[in-house]
Amino acid sequence: MALFKTGGRISAITKKIVLLIIFTGLILGAVTLYASYWSFTHRFRERYDATIQSICAAARECLPVENFDTYLSTHQSDAAYDDAMRILQDFVNKFELNMLYVSKVDGPDYTHITYLFNPVSLDGTYTAFPLGYEEEYVEPEFNGSAKKVFEKGEAIIRHTYKTRSGSHITAMLPVYNASGKIVAVVGAQKSIQEFIDAQNSFLNVILLISVISVVSFFALFTVFFDRQFVHPLRLLTQETKRFASSGGEPDEAVKRIKNKDEIGDLSQSVIQMEEDIIRNVRELFKVSTEKERMATELSVASRIQLELLPTDYPPFPERHDFDLFASMSPAKEVGGDLYDYILLDDDHLMLVVGDVSGKGVPAALFMVVAKTLIASYATQGLSPSAIFEKTNKQLCVGNESNLFVTCWLALVTLSTGKMRFVNAGHPAPVLYHDGAFSFLKIKADCVLGVFEETHFTEHEITLSKGDRLFVYTDGVTEATNASDVLFGEERLMTALEGTQDLDAPRTIRSVRKHIDRFVSEAEQFDDITMLSFVLPA
Repeated sequence: MALFKTGGRISAITKKIVLLIIFTGLILGAVTLYASYWSFTHRFRERYDATIQSICAAARECLPVENFDTYLSTHQSDAAYDDAMRILQDFVNKFELNMLYVSKVDGPDYTHITYLFNPVSLDGTYTAFPLGYEEEYVEPEFNGSAKKVFEKGEAIIRHTYKTRSGSHITAMLPVYNASGKIVAVVGAQKSIQEFIDAQNSFLNVILLISVISVVSFFALFTVFFDRQFVHPLRLLTQETKRFASSGGEPDEAVKRIKNKDEIGDLSQSVIQMEEDIIRNVRELFKVSTEKERMATELSVASRIQLELLPTDYPPFPERHDFDLFASMSPAKEVGGDLYDYILLDDDHLMLVVGDVSGKGVPAALFMVVAKTLIASYATQGLSPSAIFEKTNKQLCVGNESNLFVTCWLALVTLSTGKMRFVNAGHPAPVLYHDGAFSFLKIKADCVLGVFEETHFTEHEITLSKGDRLFVYTDGVTEATNASDVLFGEERLMTALEGTQDLDAPRTIRSVRKHIDRFVSEAEQFDDITMLSFVLPA
């Protein structure tokens, strides 16, 4: 074509640029096609995974776990079983599942299955297994998944394609009894044929659009490229040859290029670049000075924040009927975690640990407000639930940043060991009682600072001599190593084993050593707060 020629031959630079742009266009088109297809598939799969796991988790909450041993030994149902079965069948019908199953799978090879619940789709071809039905099921993927559920407590998502029963997704979650032992697996299976059909339709549509786009691009590219690039480059090439051979002032055509095109602005850009560098150096000096000032102020703020938290040990030297210590390590210069303990009178001790959403200065200021409010209401002789309700109302006022606090608070009567406590969305503490550690799990209430009229449920237990309480924030269990693996509740339990003979400070230091060894060189992303309370034997 004439526009690609100079003096009767194709311009070398034109040829190279055209070929490069065409090649780049093809590569970008292919990458865009692949990325679109991958993104579509990935998002669909994520939605399916999240949905089936949520269904499975919701179904698990409806199970009468405390009766499982009776069901397995007698193969007889009761009212609680029938209620749970109706709810599970509703799940199957409402969410269009193939089936739900709750079963006990025996190790070590996890091929022997005993069914507790097995509602199936009324429109499908599956047959429901009755209570107590047993079978040997050898299927490596299922057996391996069951092993992970029962031995590691993992949540499993399986995708199965092109089987006799079609393509489906299966979620498997562990079912725990009251003591935290895994006693069964709950599974949910749903067809993903709709996803596969949508995937194929999307691929066909995007292929058609891509072909049309590529053809249109190459049709319009020739005219556009000549006007925007080839003609100015040809003039610039001719001008450089002319200047190299004869010198002199540039002709008017080159001046026009210089005035209107980036190629002509090159010399001015160099001058501008020098001016920008000088200005940037000055700005950089200002920024460095400001950063030093801010670092100094943050250091002071961190020191002030730590001074607001009780750090002396022992906190009440005249009291020998309990041992108490706490620590907080912020992820940034200032943190959002809080803890406090107040001896309200000779017989009543308040313990509180909390975690403000977010990090940095806003979270730290919100933490100070929350801690101050809790301490103020506690000294007025209010119950734990009343303390939280009044604190919550105050935190909701003017909370335009939408910050909130997860918090756990207890009032301990030291003479009797009675402990009344409330939990606002906080991780369950660990209790050492009768020679064993276990999580003090109850149904937590809503976090502080969200809804003004939230009611907080008060719970009560009695501590005995020798009992211990370990309260922490999620920075402990969510500490992450370089492989993005969480420290987790299981490792926390392992870290606490053997600390029953240690005093409160050494207990916290021991747990922190376990965390540090696990995390190693990985960066700390969350505040880590721990409180240890001991009633000596």
